[in-house]
Amino acid sequence: MPPDDGSPSKSAVERSTKALGRGLEDISHLFLTATGKTEVRTPLAGFVPEQPAGRPAARAGVAVLRPGTELAKDQLTATLLECQHALEHGMRALEAAVSCSPYGEIDLMALDRFNQLTVIDVDTTEGDSLLLRGISHVDWVTRNLATVQRIFRNWAIDSSRQPRLILVAPRFSPFLRSAVRQLTGPNVACFKYHTVATFGGTGILIERLCDEDNC
Repeated sequence: MPPDDGSPSKSAVERSTKALGRGLEDISHLFLTATGKTEVRTPLAGFVPEQPAGRPAARAGVAVLRPGTELAKDQLTATLLECQHALEHGMRALEAAVSCSPYGEIDLMALDRFNQLTVIDVDTTEGDSLLLRGISHVDWVTRNLATVQRIFRNWAIDSSRQPRLILVAPRFSPFLRSAVRQLTGPNVACFKYHTVATFGGTGILIERLCDEDNC
């Protein structure tokens, strides 16, 4: 018997070259030794990878605001009373609906950051009628300053300065703005508001109207 030199016998070679039986070819790849090559898969045409959760795509634009519903006068007054700095930084609302017979009511009495009394009158339509009403309210406060100081005795009111007048409305005509420029007193400022739709209902955006002589 010849010694075994480790070479495959003829019969073994013949067996390895024979075709596998039916069905074995389908699973033969499971028993083949890996070649070490990495399979490269080509992405499908038009495939877009998903964005990681919680990371929305960046936007180049801004939010679009839409007009809100109209406000009632008491809503507007309550907003200015609650939001102390809505008109000016340092403005402090003292009281709403201050009686000043025979001129009706001052919608809101306030102090500015210099402790100057400020009459705030509002309207939810065109604000042209506010000017005459507001000036009459400032006149009443000036002539009844001692009474006003007693009412608001817990506040440090600068009585040496004439009360200011602030008018708040959704719009003012050019006629009113022209008339305001001609006034030498009191100091009048007009604020225009816009209603904006929000998830909770309606909000407002307030802007001061500026003229070349009064901003």
